[in-house]
Amino acid sequence: MEELHNVEEHVSKILWVPETYHFVTDWRFQAPLEKVWSVVLDIEHYPGWWKNFRRVAITRGDGKSVGSVIKCEVRGSLPYSLKYALEVREAEEYRHILLQSTGDLVGTGRWEFSEVDPSTVKAAYYWDVATTNPILNLVAPLAKGALARNHEQVMANGYAALRPHVEG
Repeated sequence: MEELHNVEEHVSKILWVPETYHFVTDWRFQAPLEKVWSVVLDIEHYPGWWKNFRRVAITRGDGKSVGSVIKCEVRGSLPYSLKYALEVREAEEYRHILLQSTGDLVGTGRWEFSEVDPSTVKAAYYWDVATTNPILNLVAPLAKGALARNHEQVMANGYAALRPHVEG
C-alpha cells in the first residue's frame, strides 16, 4: 500500500510541475519601423489574419500601453487550444514591449524592433513561458520536440499572415 501511495504522490507532482519553453522568433520586414510596430502589435485583429488565433479581446487599455490586458485563445496543429492573458508591463514605442502571460501559459513575451538597414526592420519575439496544463506537463518530456515544432509552425503562419499587411 505504501508503494501505491508513493506512486500517486509522484504522479501528482509530475502533473503540476510546469514545463518551461524558451522560443525566439526573428521576423524581417521591408517596411518602415512605425508600420511594422503598428501591424505586429495590432493583436486585436489577429483572428482575422492569423488562423491560429481563435479569439483575442483587449479587456483593459489599448493593447500597447502599460497596464493593457489582452485575452487570447490560440490553437496550433496539435489537438488543444491555449487560453492566456497578456498584460503589458513595459512599452517603449517603436523599440520594445514586455508582456506578462497568465493562464495556460505563464511567463513573459517580449517584442523587440530594430532597423537592420534603411529598408529592413527586424521584429524579434522572445517567448519564455511554462505550461500550466497538467496533461501537457505530463507528456512534455516525450513530446517537447513536437510542442516546439507546433510553436514554430504557429509563428511561421503568423509571419505569412502579417507580412502582406506590413509590406503591402
